[in-house]
Amino acid sequence: MIRFAIIGSGWRSLFYVRIAKAMPDHFEMCALLCRTKEKADKLADEYQIYTTCNEADIVATKPDFIISAVSKANMYDTCIHWLSFGFPVLSETPIALERKALENVWDMCQNGAKLQVAEQYFLYPFNRKIINLVESGIIGTPVSITISAMHDYHATSIIRQMLQVGLEDLTISGKKFMVPVTDTKTRYETLTDGQVVNKEEKHLIIEYESGKIAFYDFMSDQYRSEIRNRYLNIRGTRGEIINDRLYYLNEDNIACTQNIDYKNPYEKFNLTEDESAIAAILFGMMDYINTGKEIYPMKEAVEDAYLSILMNQIEHDKITTLCSDKDRIWK
Repeated sequence: MIRFAIIGSGWRSLFYVRIAKAMPDHFEMCALLCRTKEKADKLADEYQIYTTCNEADIVATKPDFIISAVSKANMYDTCIHWLSFGFPVLSETPIALERKALENVWDMCQNGAKLQVAEQYFLYPFNRKIINLVESGIIGTPVSITISAMHDYHATSIIRQMLQVGLEDLTISGKKFMVPVTDTKTRYETLTDGQVVNKEEKHLIIEYESGKIAFYDFMSDQYRSEIRNRYLNIRGTRGEIINDRLYYLNEDNIACTQNIDYKNPYEKFNLTEDESAIAAILFGMMDYINTGKEIYPMKEAVEDAYLSILMNQIEHDKITTLCSDKDRIWK
């Protein structure tokens, strides 16, 4: 049984609650810390879980680790605070928003802090299938990726694995636009009034030292919009992957095509792709505590968070940024 406590009562923390409820033979959600009694009472009643506003109550439950699921602005301080209690900590993304804080995170981990980051996208069952296909060599050497599916640090993590670029030096260039689009959905409700609003659309080119290229396209409400789809295209020397379709040359150099099927390993628990990925992280966190094997290497976690900082420096005017050895946080 894997036992964890959650710090934070926002929408992201509820993913962990639902997973624990769906997989009671594997996970026990010991307690959830809220800022207000009103919120604590509401969640306790709605989900039939133990909630509290008192840190001492969290400590008393003796969880195997703490999950920091607070706001991005509070993530770093919350992780540091709970590490000081001696608990291993699993942080939601990103671990920090500033370079100095990322440097501190790296130094702490080098000095024994038990900290991991819950980057989930490369653990989505579909994305795992794509990564495995690329690693199999069926499309040859991957040379470029066009991705319009996720933002910032999530995208750089996926790009790294699908392009097989590791932690290469790179340059980033691009431009941000504000474009009109009809609002269709928020995190909590569907919108039907047809209101047109301006949303940020960002286009970046990431060029790696090896010559591989990533074309990044993301609109600010793309996760929730019901009229904006996701798109993925990985091109290799012997084929390409476009969304769920594979094009490749066989051993006789004859062109072939097929649909990409994948299996959700937690399908019997009725978990979504996102929830399945998080369940894998929870299992991985316990393995990390017991063996030291990282779920998402801290080198990559701080690199992706730093690249996100660089990506968000790009405004309306084109800016080129560089991430090279002299800029690296991990050294």
